[in-house]
Amino acid sequence: MRALKKAYWLLPLVLLVFSFAHAGSIPATVYFNGGYAFANNGYGIPPYQGTLNGKSALFYCVDFSHEIYANTSWDVNVMSLNSPSGAFTSTRMDNKTTYLEMAWLITQMESTSNQNEQAQLQWAIWSFSGGHSQYLENDGLMNDALEAVLHGFRGNGWEVLTPTGSYGQEFLVDSPTATPEPSSLLLFGTVLWGLSFVVRKKWPAQSVDSNLPPTE
Repeated sequence: MRALKKAYWLLPLVLLVFSFAHAGSIPATVYFNGGYAFANNGYGIPPYQGTLNGKSALFYCVDFSHEIYANTSWDVNVMSLNSPSGAFTSTRMDNKTTYLEMAWLITQMESTSNQNEQAQLQWAIWSFSGGHSQYLENDGLMNDALEAVLHGFRGNGWEVLTPTGSYGQEFLVDSPTATPEPSSLLLFGTVLWGLSFVVRKKWPAQSVDSNLPPTE
């Protein structure tokens, strides 16, 4: 019984450590059905269509360096843009600020129905990952994005989907997976750790008198 009590006390501590190690990242599967909003200069302009873990989703491509094909799927790690900067080492860009800038540019795409403006914004996004400059406005749009981040744009609700293998593009999505926030996981682990002390304090003492009759 003493060993059981020790294990019970250690479990919340293990969960607390786990929350530090895995905050903000969960596995998922992307399926791309080949659909996109419209074509520009020979490239499909997002949002791309498909599913995430079997549920319908719209994807914004932030990766000009990898090709994908219709009716294909790949595994990804999902990272909230509200995760700590150090968590982005597993992404292809390895830079939280860059993803925030791209997310801001996507919000500008969503705010206009003008396809020429949408294409300009998408090429600005692709410029971060090697896309050729198709519009003179790219530099200006990228500067605007950085200014937005420096002045408080936090990318609330946005997530980056990073392929776990060599195939697949990296996407940004508007949080369909509800990735746990690091602060929430940390709070959960802390609460469990605290509760372990309360329960441990109230754990009834076990009798060591072997002459007592067994309980029913």
